[in-house]
Amino acid sequence: MPAAAAWLTFAVLHRALSGRVWWWQVPELVPPLAFAVVPVVLLAAVLVARHARRAAVAMALVSLVLGAGAGGLNLASLWHRATPAPPGAISVFSWNTFYWDQSAEAGRAMPPPTGTPQWESDGFYRYLRAQNADVFLLQEYVYFGDDSLPIRVNDLDRLRREFPGYDVATAGEMVTLSRFPIVARRGLDLGPWLEPGGGSPVPPGSRWPGFHTVKTLRTDLDVGGRTVSFYNTHINTPIDSSPPGLDPRRLNLTQHEARKANLRALAADVEANPLPAFVAGDFNASPAMGIMRLLPRRLTDAGPAIDSIYPATWDDRLPLWRIDWAFTTPGIAVHEYRIIPSEGQSDHSGQRLVISLTR
Repeated sequence: MPAAAAWLTFAVLHRALSGRVWWWQVPELVPPLAFAVVPVVLLAAVLVARHARRAAVAMALVSLVLGAGAGGLNLASLWHRATPAPPGAISVFSWNTFYWDQSAEAGRAMPPPTGTPQWESDGFYRYLRAQNADVFLLQEYVYFGDDSLPIRVNDLDRLRREFPGYDVATAGEMVTLSRFPIVARRGLDLGPWLEPGGGSPVPPGSRWPGFHTVKTLRTDLDVGGRTVSFYNTHINTPIDSSPPGLDPRRLNLTQHEARKANLRALAADVEANPLPAFVAGDFNASPAMGIMRLLPRRLTDAGPAIDSIYPATWDDRLPLWRIDWAFTTPGIAVHEYRIIPSEGQSDHSGQRLVISLTR
């Protein structure tokens, strides 16, 4: 009885507060599967008890209903049947690279800004080439120094050598590669969408303000004479990674407002865009996080095409959270959607999709 009451209280508070108040960002880090599993376990425990209490059964059932959308279960995969990809279908690979090719052997140690970091470029580029996608949407095209501040990456020459014939676009820490001509490109700045009093997302001393203010790169591609928009996005984490360890400053209003502003910038651009659009990247938001309500209704989750009842992309070693997403607008069909292990190259799994234009 007390356990059922406690979980119901948590489920009610989560439904009311997630995505709306900044100080709920720690509780909402719970693995989404808990919203489906915990009520079922509580219900089973009550029903096998000698004297089952109706109140406890009711509380377990209500909490199950309240958390139904937060549990991350991809029930649609049980009946969804994607149509075969037609000739000319587009393959897309979206991936958070985990600080590009910064050395894993050094424990992903952050190199000093003036130092010479160790690299593992060959394995990194082998992994990328193996995906053989028409369009790559890559995040964390960035290094970090020992002062925890971002450092610009300039790997364009190697990218062009490794992917001959691809057009390349960058904005902030996003890089997009395309076999199709890029006819327009721009980063979406969060500035116009910040709430007054939310604070600046650019930390003091930053050498690269654009890293903090541009978290989506839009590229319009000429696909067989038709223009299609591809949005490459990386929304801020719920917890600020700048303060070390358990520093309480990691939980702050500025981080929350930056997340909302970046999602609003993306939503506004998609809503105003008459072109068919594909959106993918690291949203740093699980199915349990209410901040995803800010996405426009015009976007449809491509998740039903994943052949998994519980798709998860992070942490790649033991994935419990789906925080990398892919969405489409009307006019685009999804024929394949697979979660690709990173083979030790990142803490995120990749997303590989095959899509086509329907009109």
